[in-house]
Amino acid sequence: MPLPQKRWFRIGDVARHWAIPLSDIEDYALDEMLQLSVFVVDLPAEMGSWEGSRVGEGPALQDLPILNGPQPLLRGSLLEIFRDGHAEVRAFRAAQPNTYLHVRSDMREMVVRRDDLIVTREERDRFEREHETVSAPGAPATMDVWHNDDFTRVQFAGARHKFGKKQAAVLRLLKAAGETGEPWREGQQLLQEIEAGSMRLVDLFKYKPVWRQLVQTDGDGRYRLNAAMLSPERRRIRLFRRSGRARTDTGSAKADASRSLIAATSARA
Repeated sequence: MPLPQKRWFRIGDVARHWAIPLSDIEDYALDEMLQLSVFVVDLPAEMGSWEGSRVGEGPALQDLPILNGPQPLLRGSLLEIFRDGHAEVRAFRAAQPNTYLHVRSDMREMVVRRDDLIVTREERDRFEREHETVSAPGAPATMDVWHNDDFTRVQFAGARHKFGKKQAAVLRLLKAAGETGEPWREGQQLLQEIEAGSMRLVDLFKYKPVWRQLVQTDGDGRYRLNAAMLSPERRRIRLFRRSGRARTDTGSAKADASRSLIAATSARA
């Protein structure tokens, strides 16, 4: 009697299945090419939406689900896990744009360790299909993602799209931010800089549904350009430089504090 198929795999098993180093799995995840998850059991959560919220209002609570099974992790959580070996997780990647999925506020955060990371069968199969399409010998190169200099024309997800001047201006600002170590921009600030008449980005792009794929939100009023619009090298360099700078700054602050304490002690003596 054949055994049932597994619904998910540990990342070490996937690395062995693909005959690649485990570090490659981590790089794919940080480049948002491969979605890693964590398995949860009876975890109280809350989910809601920023759609329809007025300026100054918080998100609208939609449901209080009890989570079971694999839950996709955010890239910030993954970076902390790869760097420190674990992370305290209070949020997961939501299925729809402009929505959020958090651990319920009256519950403690979930500690996720490197050994807890998994890949669902659906995600593994999707990655393998795309990899085979891109890497097939003799296959012609295709330009899946492209934009002109002013972002009035964009090719994404196999289709070409046109954007108005103010819409394109927002995309250019997000692109510029994406090339630095600070890709997130406040939505209200973006609208002010382009002198838009709209009060929300969702109104500015309401006739361009593809914007939800091009622009990502953190659920707290900030936005960034989809990482697919940046080169993999730029994304990896930006990500790890931020991580390294944070550790360096923390170390410098501790060193300054130690020197100040020594100087104060010497003065009293």
